[in-house]
Amino acid sequence: MRTVDLRSVAAARVDRRIDAIHVRAIRSTDAANLQRFYNGLSADSQRTRFLGFSAGLSGAQSVSFCTTDHGQREGFLAVVDVPGRREQIVGHLCLEPDGVNTAEVAIAVADAFQHRGIGRRLMTAGVAWARRERVDRLTASMSAGNAPIHGLLVALGLPTREEYMGAGVAAMTIDLVDQNFAA
Repeated sequence: MRTVDLRSVAAARVDRRIDAIHVRAIRSTDAANLQRFYNGLSADSQRTRFLGFSAGLSGAQSVSFCTTDHGQREGFLAVVDVPGRREQIVGHLCLEPDGVNTAEVAIAVADAFQHRGIGRRLMTAGVAWARRERVDRLTASMSAGNAPIHGLLVALGLPTREEYMGAGVAAMTIDLVDQNFAA
């Protein structure tokens, strides 16, 4: 099995237009590719995604992310087909139960593909899934200074509440039901 570094994919002039990338539900067969995706992120992107607690993804963690029930746990991938190679993951969004009718959301986009609308497409798929599954709220933990993820979540146009948790971590709650969102 050959490992492909996403930085070399970007350097090979893969079509990075948003219409060349599609979003789909994660599958159990994605585990090895997902592990390669996370281990191919820059140190800064890994630190941002895992709040400094991880330097990549183990095989067991990758299998866990890919073992969803599509009812309470879900995942979405942004993928691009690279001519002559297998499908490449360029983004991942996971949703995990976080209380009654609440799911925690986390997202990562490959460094070479950031700021191209991929995060928005992944979040749109995640919000649609959450609403179908009658999830009332999404929660997200992030570095307090992570302006891109903060901007992405606020740009959804849904009622949000942000709280500083300490140690450089902020938590955001996104309401999917009540347009009169109360603290």
